[in-house]
Amino acid sequence: MSRELRTFQPLEGSAGALTAVFATDPSAWLPEATPDASGALVLPVYAGSLARQVRARFGQAWHVTRTSWRSVSWEPVTVTDEQTSVNRMLPALDGELGIHIDEAGRATLVLDARYLPPGGLLGAAVDAVALHRLARQTGQRFLQDVGVGLSRIASQRGAPEHADATARD
Repeated sequence: MSRELRTFQPLEGSAGALTAVFATDPSAWLPEATPDASGALVLPVYAGSLARQVRARFGQAWHVTRTSWRSVSWEPVTVTDEQTSVNRMLPALDGELGIHIDEAGRATLVLDARYLPPGGLLGAAVDAVALHRLARQTGQRFLQDVGVGLSRIASQRGAPEHADATARD
């Protein structure tokens, strides 16, 4: 049974500039992302001090009211074929990444995703007790990394001429 993962991260900067950067190629604003031959981005995801490589794919941006969304999915990059590999404990993820602009013009980064805990019923039980917290930490750190990249580029570019167009009702 899949588990939901929802997390939020406030962003600093011009809502219009952040939304404009969000619509660009994710390899520009994802720290440590490297395109691979398939067109996916290989990047690390973090949970505490643990880092694991994932192969991520992002869809094109679309807008719903005051939120810009992109589909996002990732699967762990297998380092070895060993059954005991820690990489086998990282689940695949499928969801949406978004920037919501509130009525005051403040931006919030949103991750609304689902993942299937590895390990069948035993994995689901362990996830319910402890590993869901680790998944939440991973999602929060991912949003922090994305937010840093988006804010850095948005501050370099400045606000677009029609910044208020992204904050429509």
